[in-house]
Amino acid sequence: MEDDEVKTMFAHTLNDNIKWTLRIAYKKTKTPLWKTLEKKIESSRSNKSEINIGKLENLTKDGETIIIPGKVLGNGVLTHKLNVASFSISVPAIKKIFDAGGKVITINDFVNQYPDGKGVRIIG
Repeated sequence: MEDDEVKTMFAHTLNDNIKWTLRIAYKKTKTPLWKTLEKKIESSRSNKSEINIGKLENLTKDGETIIIPGKVLGNGVLTHKLNVASFSISVPAIKKIFDAGGKVITINDFVNQYPDGKGVRIIG
C-alpha cells in the first residue's frame, strides 16, 4: 500500500468520525447547527471553504467562538482572541491563533462544549 493511499484512508476515516459526531449531536439536541455542518462535511472537497487568518480578523470580534467547515490557512494577522474549530487547520494558523491568546478546539470537543450551539458562528 502506498503512502498516498494510507493518507487518503486516514482522511476518510476522520471525516466519517466527524460526520457521525455531528449526526449524534443533532439527534440529541435538535440543534440546526450540527445538521448544517454535517451537510457541509458531506459536500465535495472543492466546495469546502478555505479561509485565511486575515479574513477572520476582519469578520470576528474578540473572544468569539467560531467553527469553519473547511480549512483555516495562516495568511494574515490576528490581533484578538478566538475559539476556533475547523475540519482542517494549517500549522501557521494554529500558531497565530495561540499567539493572539485564542484556542483551537477539535470538532468532538467543540460539540461537547457547545451542545446547543449557542454563541457559535459558522464562518465559511
